[in-house]
Amino acid sequence: MKVEMRHIKAFHAVAESLSFKLGSEKLNTAQPAVSRTIKDLEEALRVTLFQRTTRSTLLTDAGRVFLKCTKGIVADLDRAIDLTRKTSHGVIGELRIGFNDFAINGSLPGVVRAFRNSFPMIEVHLVDSTTPESVEQVIDNRLDIAFVAGFYPRPELGHKLVRREHLICIVPADHRLAQCKMVQMSELKAEPFVMGRWETWKSYNRSIMSYCLEHGFTPNVIQQAEHIDGLVGFVGASMGICILPTGNWTSAMTGIVGLELVDPAPEVRTDLIWNIQRAGSQAIGNFIEVLDSHNRGGPASLAAT
Repeated sequence: MKVEMRHIKAFHAVAESLSFKLGSEKLNTAQPAVSRTIKDLEEALRVTLFQRTTRSTLLTDAGRVFLKCTKGIVADLDRAIDLTRKTSHGVIGELRIGFNDFAINGSLPGVVRAFRNSFPMIEVHLVDSTTPESVEQVIDNRLDIAFVAGFYPRPELGHKLVRREHLICIVPADHRLAQCKMVQMSELKAEPFVMGRWETWKSYNRSIMSYCLEHGFTPNVIQQAEHIDGLVGFVGASMGICILPTGNWTSAMTGIVGLELVDPAPEVRTDLIWNIQRAGSQAIGNFIEVLDSHNRGGPASLAAT
């Protein structure tokens, strides 16, 4: 007969209390069944584990050695069961989150902070990624979720609207238009533009190019940058102007001014995406709940779809 975990569990229950009665109560099992399990274990090991009398139950030398050697096995199993359950409930494990510039300058920091406060045993990994890269990595399960901009729904992905932002024109603080509160696109025709690097800002840049073309000109792009802070830095250095989504980050930058655009401009939408095959993941579900809670009660522009 093979020694199974049920034998070891029964042995530990009796050995730790030195009572078949108390051991059976701990296991919530009838005492005769526990006695039979211990007898089967002794037969399998070909040793006597307990000295039994009408008044006491004591461990034999062999029983003491078996108890000492199997404590780690039981502890490891209990820990494995606990970790498995916690992982299933989404309170332990890891979450790989893709993000782009719009997310890191928007909702992401607050949502991640709230999630880590609620689920401190989930290890969060933030991965800087473009929208096309994030989409493919979520589909391939290299990312668990991702914040993306300019997302077009895919059948493999679930998605939730995180925020909508309108565009503004960023100009240097000493620019001729800096004292204006609003600007028309026609006033920007002769201006040098700074834009995101085409390879990583392709979707967004196409939207800006189309917006400019609708108003009769192709922007004169004189400099490209990888990230928003680089674009804003170029504007602050008076190298050109830029059209970017509005956000709290603009008020924290020096040397620039944000101008509202008179002409109706396309919105920038940020979505959270996940692989629908993993819709049952409790960790992903918990993150979405935290996102909803973080945005609940805010302005309509932050309401989730």
